Amino acid sequence: MKKEYISLMTGMALLLGNQLAHAQLVIDGATFNNYGSVTNRGTYTAVTATAPAAYTASSGAVFNHYETDANSLRVNNSYNANGTGGSTDNFNGPAGIAGVQGISGSVAPNFSTLALKNGSASAFNITNTAGANVFTIASFENGITNTVRANTANGALRFQAGATYTGGLTDAQHVDGYVSKIGNSTFIFPVGNNSDLRTLRISAPANTAHISVAYAADLGEASNTPSPSIKRVYTLGSWDWVAVTPSTNDLDVTVSIPNVSGFESTAANLRLVGWDGSQWLDLSGAANATGVAENSTLTGVVPAGAAITQIAIGSTQELATTPDLRPFIIMGNVTFSNTETVRPFTVRVRNMRAGTIASDLITIRIYKPTPTSTIALTGASATEWTITNSGTYYTLTTNSDIAASPLGNSITANLTIPAAAVPGGYPFRAFIPDLSGGEVVADNGNNNIIIQVFKN
Repeated sequence: MKKEYISLMTGMALLLGNQLAHAQLVIDGATFNNYGSVTNRGTYTAVTATAPAAYTASSGAVFNHYETDANSLRVNNSYNANGTGGSTDNFNGPAGIAGVQGISGSVAPNFSTLALKNGSASAFNITNTAGANVFTIASFENGITNTVRANTANGALRFQAGATYTGGLTDAQHVDGYVSKIGNSTFIFPVGNNSDLRTLRISAPANTAHISVAYAADLGEASNTPSPSIKRVYTLGSWDWVAVTPSTNDLDVTVSIPNVSGFESTAANLRLVGWDGSQWLDLSGAANATGVAENSTLTGVVPAGAAITQIAIGSTQELATTPDLRPFIIMGNVTFSNTETVRPFTVRVRNMRAGTIASDLITIRIYKPTPTSTIALTGASATEWTITNSGTYYTLTTNSDIAASPLGNSITANLTIPAAAVPGGYPFRAFIPDLSGGEVVADNGNNNIIIQVFKN
């Protein structure tokens, strides 16, 4: 089948009012000037490397991109849509329906207004090795916008001085890759990894700085080389920091953190840290994290002149090596009567601290809901645990280790409330005493559980 081209030959210039292309638009050896409106519903638009191939747009011109190929716009020479009066490039999806579109090539296109409207769940891929530039505004109305991480700042989506954006600040809509900001204004980098938005905000540089940022769900540098005040570094998320043109003043940096409760349970211990080529520096200086849950914020300062290349999350506390035991009571039926005096139940003893093992003698107390109540172990628990009637409670002990896990060690037993017991509600309590299984007193806050049982 013969291919159709709208092709400009050497030395020609096309001054457009309204143009509709139903084929590939190939700008080859000439300048394509858009002062009005262009719509391409063909396979792709290309600016070839053949000099003086170029596209220019100004005076409020519009280019509607309906190209059906994923490499919708192929730029290997000048593409300047930021002429006097600006212009708009609308990426409207392949043939106007939701689908992947993108920008490839080797020369960064200059956009005045870049509107990504190719589908709210559709990717937009910037594979151009020189990235893409936005001079006025980018509108994120698509799904995830991707850049090539291997191209780092060179392949970034760059916001020039004064440029901003709308959208792009959700798990479903952000830049998975590098975003750059040039200029002297505050800026929130709309970056994330896959379906996880993790923004980074900078204060205003004093100069026309050029900062490029990407978030990844790992740690690119060694985690075992913190500065003296930092004891540990989180390894499941960090921000690449590329100061192409460093700021001449200190920059306040605020990040949106992932859920780090498994790394550090106390927000006051968290610090923003920066890699200077040899160690992780404390950028926070003092506690300021708003929490340890997802989307809590953490702030630090990147000093002027500091050779920071990565930003991460650190803790001022050594990793606890002792177990943290917690009891749970599971009872399917909590109602007793004169004829139904026995109910089965399970006490699950969990070690909540990853990487630790509760060993030696593990002790748990199960308190009697009524003075005449009795407890009898059942199944394997009858041989694994030793039970002693200690008056108001039963003491259960075992030498079996309990490693950190979602299930822990289950104790199965029967609770008897005699028919003679006075009707009413009673507390049924399980408690882990001090130092059980190697736990320290500081971790006793979750050692108690009480449910309510009823005697009719």
